[in-house]
Amino acid sequence: MNVISHQSLHRSLEAIEEEEWVVVEKKLPSAADDGRDPVGDCDLLKVEFFEPAIYWTEALPLGNGRLGAMVFGGVPLELVMLNHDTLYTGGPKDWNNPSAIEVLPQVRKAVFDGHYTEASSLAGKMLGPYCQMYQPLGAFDLDFGDSHSDFDPDSYHRQLDLDTATVSIEYSVGDVKFTREYFTSQPHQVLAVRLSADKAKSVSFGVTLMSPLQEGVATCVDRQLRISGRAPGDVVDDTVTGMGMAFAVALEVRTGGSSGIVEACGDQSLSVKNVDWAVILLASSTSFDGPFKNPVLTDRNPAELVLATLKGTEGLGFETLRTSHLNDYQPLFRSVSLRLAKSAEEFLRPKAESQKKLSTRDRVGNFKENQDPRMVTLLFQFGRYLMLSSSRPRTFVSNLQGIWNKDLSPAWRCVPHININLPMNYWPAETCNLGECHEPLFDTIETMAINGRITAQVNYGLEGWVGHHNVDIWGQTAPVGGDPVWAFWPMGGAWLCLHMWEHYCFSLDEDFLKNRAYTLMKGCTEFLLGWLIEDDSRNLVTNPSTSPEHYFISPDTGNWASVTSASTMDLTIITELFKAAIKADQILGGLDTAFTRKLGSALDRLYPVKLTHDGCVIEWGREFEDPEENHRHLSHLFGLFPGHSISPVTTPQLCDAATKSILKRGETGPGWSMAWKIALWGRLWNAEYAYGMVVRMFTLIGPDETTESLDGGGLYCNLFNAHPPFQIDGNFGFTGALAELFLQSDGESLYLLPALPVEAWPYGKVEGLRGRGSVTISITWEEGKIVEVDIDVEVKSTDLKNVYYQGRSASLSSISPSYVYTYDKDLKLQRTSRKQRGSVIRDGKECRVL
Repeated sequence: MNVISHQSLHRSLEAIEEEEWVVVEKKLPSAADDGRDPVGDCDLLKVEFFEPAIYWTEALPLGNGRLGAMVFGGVPLELVMLNHDTLYTGGPKDWNNPSAIEVLPQVRKAVFDGHYTEASSLAGKMLGPYCQMYQPLGAFDLDFGDSHSDFDPDSYHRQLDLDTATVSIEYSVGDVKFTREYFTSQPHQVLAVRLSADKAKSVSFGVTLMSPLQEGVATCVDRQLRISGRAPGDVVDDTVTGMGMAFAVALEVRTGGSSGIVEACGDQSLSVKNVDWAVILLASSTSFDGPFKNPVLTDRNPAELVLATLKGTEGLGFETLRTSHLNDYQPLFRSVSLRLAKSAEEFLRPKAESQKKLSTRDRVGNFKENQDPRMVTLLFQFGRYLMLSSSRPRTFVSNLQGIWNKDLSPAWRCVPHININLPMNYWPAETCNLGECHEPLFDTIETMAINGRITAQVNYGLEGWVGHHNVDIWGQTAPVGGDPVWAFWPMGGAWLCLHMWEHYCFSLDEDFLKNRAYTLMKGCTEFLLGWLIEDDSRNLVTNPSTSPEHYFISPDTGNWASVTSASTMDLTIITELFKAAIKADQILGGLDTAFTRKLGSALDRLYPVKLTHDGCVIEWGREFEDPEENHRHLSHLFGLFPGHSISPVTTPQLCDAATKSILKRGETGPGWSMAWKIALWGRLWNAEYAYGMVVRMFTLIGPDETTESLDGGGLYCNLFNAHPPFQIDGNFGFTGALAELFLQSDGESLYLLPALPVEAWPYGKVEGLRGRGSVTISITWEEGKIVEVDIDVEVKSTDLKNVYYQGRSASLSSISPSYVYTYDKDLKLQRTSRKQRGSVIRDGKECRVL
């Protein structure tokens, strides 16, 4: 085989002497660049189609964390559906259940007596009301008239460019080419749309603004359409009580050209005729003023706020707004790049699909046959794009569908589910260099801690704070209604606290640990100390306890039941959080040692993780008959991923048991379950099985397939992950899981390419992944072997000791935050490069920022 030489792929690995170092200032890629990223192949990071969308799951998503849009790209009628991250039903309320504290001892006795069916029935009396619902904001349409019905189908192109976070639509009518461009600006908090043509005075359309929650008709003032409305009040089952939060949307049209007309047309529309170009700016706001204020009684006026937002864009042209948008977005998006290739030639000269009309739908559908590595990169970066689009500082957390929802009664209320969805949404945040996108989750935890103290006291008579299965924008912390198999799970707050600990482990930000994380971690562990109870052997167990959404066969009745004691997930989360809290106190000076001693004593008495008769990790406190061996949740393997208590290095026997457990679960499942399995196989360093799940993820789901299916997951053609229906955790989970194949870390060690599918991706490069210990890593490999790895330490860690690759290791004890260290395939140090404010110079040439 003709293999391109090592030298043609990479620079010489000659060490640079200190006197040759050059110091430069940081230069981030931004709108000033030419739009291409030579490492990340940004010209290939496009979701594209050659026909308009018909279904919502064919439309293209935009978002700035707060304002979301789904662009259909229709001709002659365009539809853009809108969302606002805070638009929920209801308001603050008392959802706690005072009778729960009376039922609790009855449930515990039934469990210890082996009456699990009775315990499950009794636990139903400990539940509360359902949480509230996320609502659609509305939509606008663009009507281009009958003349555009004759557009040339062969000229039509619709795409989402991930590198610029821009949707564009192009098509021709006769000899005129029409273009639409859309983006959502985080700096200016508007959706911006430009409509243009390559012939003067050719742009004409009507625009109509509407909402299913609208009150009255739109008003037309100075080229603006304005609507207002209200979300429903408190939603209990199918009953709505009272009024909910107010909202407002304003849309403004600006035009260019020597002539043209803009005028009101009916109650909801503006008419634009014969202009050279038009720019539409849209802003929205709600009366949400924090989780503890009634949105009906607040002084916050959304109508005034949207007008102020539009006024803030006065005098700013479309390109100015776009440049501001790119300067905000691109440094974050470009912080990680990934290139995967089957050959050296493909790695050196990546190119777009040779078939001009091959859409993303086709590429997903063809994946099982051609296994195109570029599609893996696209889906990986699509997850990072969705995170930047749905979770920014000072916004609400990314919910079950991010910020995109079309339904007044969405699946599972479209709220964050803590037993997998919400944590999985943030799996890529740290590893994939988007730590700032984690901020909304921390805000939500702070809200939950306030409400959760009341829940802990009222429902259980305990100190500290607790969260359960669901949380809405009002910070609900009590168990929701329904069935204890999902609703009764007081580990939700504990799992989320581990995200705060992870943020510290990646950043080593002691101010964050001291001022935000530790207090919340301590409050949650206070509850857990009180929640633990002795069993007959004086082990500490959780009782009542469930393994999320998974039934077992109760031996006493033969019926399905869900409530028992000492589920493995409970005890694993408690173990990891107690250890994290002890470590956090040590880092902060050991001022809380009396409390952390209690945690240490409890750790010594926790019920141990056991194995089943066939060598799997046990799921509940005792071995039950499992009626759903292929169940979608893998809760009992939390210690393998996202936890750290099972690993090939420290617990090889448990890894063998985890392997058997995943195999027993099978390969099918919802999209998010597939993502979890990729991560689990990655942590087991099993590249073959991990890649098998990657391939299975590329199962094309029809756009009209929205009925719940527990074993039919995959991707819609717009790359939204399908449970089905759409759940965004599968997108985020895939991105976070894929990163685990390239880099793993535990705070003491880094593991390079631990689960790389060598046959599928023998050539590749990943830049910008983050490891615990405040490190940023760049890895290049050829023929499945590392050629070069850069390690950039931002904050000196006394814990970070070694880096490992295929049985080889190098010490990191003496590395300094002032330099980037470059190693070869044998982990021999080749050179060090001095940096200042994040920039690096090598051989007199400025290198790409890591």
